Amino acid sequence: MKRIIMLSALTGVLALTGCSTLKNVVGIDKSGTHEVQATSNNTAPVASKNGMLVDSANNMTLYTFDKDSMNKSECGSACMVVWPAFMAPNNAKASGQFAAFQREDGKSQWAMNGKPLYFYANDTKVGDKDGDKKGDVWHIVTTK
Repeated sequence: MKRIIMLSALTGVLALTGCSTLKNVVGIDKSGTHEVQATSNNTAPVASKNGMLVDSANNMTLYTFDKDSMNKSECGSACMVVWPAFMAPNNAKASGQFAAFQREDGKSQWAMNGKPLYFYANDTKVGDKDGDKKGDVWHIVTTK
């Protein structure tokens, strides 16, 4: 019985994170690059680099999650260990295709055309895009 409960719990965590193995769930984020906030005018601090959407402060790759719906993140606390949300200030202003929405935890997150944006914790340097196609549900945002 304990084995079934443990297997069910592990399956639930993997399903929530969109990852296929426990190794993909547990990542170590030593970069310190995921606490990006908006520019002084509170619009999305994004840029295009090498054909990908990146945050303009650290030039780290941004991703979308197929399981998200319009302005709603399906990436909960376990998922966000590996896929940190691209957070926005509470007074963020929409600009073009970028706008902030309020997450279930009450915090604001940036979205592009309503799709929430995330970092991948195992991307440690500019240009990394190791999260692309993870679990066939995580994708870089192309700008070409």
